[in-house]
Amino acid sequence: MKHLPGHWPAIGCAFLLVSCSMFGSPKVPRPAREEWHPPSEMLDKYADKQGVVTRAAMEVGLRADFAAADADHNGCLDSNEVRAVNAERWKESESTASPLIDFKHNGCVDFDEFAATPRSLFDQLDKKGQGRLTPKELHPGRPVPGAPAPAANTGT
Repeated sequence: MKHLPGHWPAIGCAFLLVSCSMFGSPKVPRPAREEWHPPSEMLDKYADKQGVVTRAAMEVGLRADFAAADADHNGCLDSNEVRAVNAERWKESESTASPLIDFKHNGCVDFDEFAATPRSLFDQLDKKGQGRLTPKELHPGRPVPGAPAPAANTGT
């Protein structure tokens, strides 16, 4: 096969650029953007009507959640029960789902393992150590329902 003169590659590139600009580059569908959920949302379900979460209310809620997940009521979540909880957590909040893990490697997720992540998160957010989290502590930067809107900066 005979080699083409050295200027042919440049002509080919120019043709490619012109054809792309004329017809547009192919559109590649982008996946839908995943909605982001802050980790603190896992504590929202234990909040009272004012949006406050107390350690006591969280513990009561965690015990109820564990009892509901423990289908055979043996105080231990087996692999099928763990899979069901993890699937539900993923469905509720994909971006911040916290999977249950058998950290003790004993074939069982007990209540302390089940409650470890919410307890740890509560402790991190409860900077004052009061045993309660206000909506502002749970979701810094998020407007508090019923609070007056901040005054607009008029620049004067």
